[in-house]
Amino acid sequence: MKRVWQPERYAKHVTGGEEAWWTGYVTTDDDDLATLTPLRGIDLNQIRRRRSHRAQEPALWFVTITVSGRRMDAEQVRQSLERLGEEQPFLVSASYASSRAEVKYWDESVDIEGAVAQALRLWRDHESSAGLPPWTVVGMEVVDRDTARRRWSQDVNLTVFGLGEIRPMEGVES
Repeated sequence: MKRVWQPERYAKHVTGGEEAWWTGYVTTDDDDLATLTPLRGIDLNQIRRRRSHRAQEPALWFVTITVSGRRMDAEQVRQSLERLGEEQPFLVSASYASSRAEVKYWDESVDIEGAVAQALRLWRDHESSAGLPPWTVVGMEVVDRDTARRRWSQDVNLTVFGLGEIRPMEGVES
């Protein structure tokens, strides 16, 4: 017994906004009827492209940005970083001096390019709402979660004692 496609049993259904084509098959012992007729209406390449272009899952990136600018009162810088910590919920830590600050936080993005773009905007996006100094980004590092964890396990100096901690920058004049 062989299954053979019969054109008169060809139908189209719409399910959830997508077209689904199906054929009716009949069974036969006749080898002449047991040929496969191509199914019209299905673009197999389009189906393969849809599967390969599924949205990627966001990943966690550990971001460090360094900003610098004209000298300000260090206590004002600290207060503005505290406000930034309230606005930016994934803030891990921040350090500051009178003309420089470094902010470390987790970011979620599909790829590193997205995390970098968001990092470049972070200071400007929160400048007025958090009262941040009008400084510019002078350094940035974005690493994946595994790299960040590996560094923390290898270097005691990278330890954060409390999430959201804000402390004076070591070795920099305040």
